[in-house]
Formats: sequence, C-alpha cells, structure tokens
Amino acid sequence: MKRVIEKLTNHMGLPGDATEDVILEKMQGLPGLTAVADLQNSLKQAQEERDALQQELKGVEDEIVNRHLAEFDGVISEGSKGFWAEQLLENREAALTALADIASLRAGGKTASAKGQEAGADAGTQTRRPLHNRATARPVIPGQGGGATGSDTRAAKIRNRAHEICKAEKVPFSTAFRRAEKEILEG
Repeated sequence: MKRVIEKLTNHMGLPGDATEDVILEKMQGLPGLTAVADLQNSLKQAQEERDALQQELKGVEDEIVNRHLAEFDGVISEGSKGFWAEQLLENREAALTALADIASLRAGGKTASAKGQEAGADAGTQTRRPLHNRATARPVIPGQGGGATGSDTRAAKIRNRAHEICKAEKVPFSTAFRRAEKEILEG
C-alpha cells in the first residue's frame, strides 16, 4: 500500500512526506469518473465536427479552384492545370492576377506592368544600365575610366586618403573618411 500512496503523491505533485489529510484534500479536487467521461465524449464530438468542417472546406476550395480553372480555360493547358490549381490554393490573388495578365496578353491587350514599362520607354528620360555580377565586375580606376570627371577623381582622392588615415591612425573608416573629405575639399 505504501507504493500506491507514493505513486499517488508523485502523480498529484505532492512531496513524499505529505500526510494523509493533505493527500485526501488534494484528491477531493480531482474530477470524478463521470466528469472525465463527459470530457472525453465532448472532445470526441468536437474532433468529429472539426473533421467534418475540414472536409467541407476542402470541397468548397476545390469548387472555387475548379471555377477559376474553367474561367481561364482558354489560357490554361491540360498539362498545367495541376500547377495552376496548386497556385490558386496557395495564393489565390497572385495566381488570378497572373492568369488575367496571361489572358490579356493572349487577347492582344497589354497588362498594367507592360503599359507602365512602355510609358517609361516613351519618356526617354531614363536609360537602362546593365546589371553586372559583382564577383566578376572590375572597378574603374580613376583617370582611366571613359567618363571620369573632376568629381570622380576628387571622390577617389578622398577615398584613398581615408584609407591612409584609417591604416595610419587606426580609426574607423567613417571617421577617416570625414577627415579626408575636409582635407581634400578645404585644401
């Protein structure tokens, strides 16, 4: 019987030297078997309701996806229906926007993004600069670049002087840069 009491006190979180009165008092706070059975039944019922709602939700989602696939039937091929169905489930708004753009391109219209690009090209004020891979890009050496202006060489002088100050005086580069800038611009 001592082992039973020991296990019971451990289970209820009581110290091993708890008296019988403390154990009995703690046991009165425990729910009865009928309360536990009622909780188990209500939990089982809630789980069944949740499962039914999940099935219903899946059916509604499938119905919506099928409607959208039918709406863009002329745009989506049979081979890509699975892909578009997955996209519609994951991010419906973005997928519908993409499908609408594809449909308008097929119809000969232009998308909003294409119209914006065309307007920028008509303005002619901005030129497109090529993007370079930083790993393979080579810096332009001042004085050797094709379009080195006075401000370019001045910036290079400031940078070089900042590096010298940084190495010589062991100060942070930002501090050295400010000092070099004052030296070059004032001197």
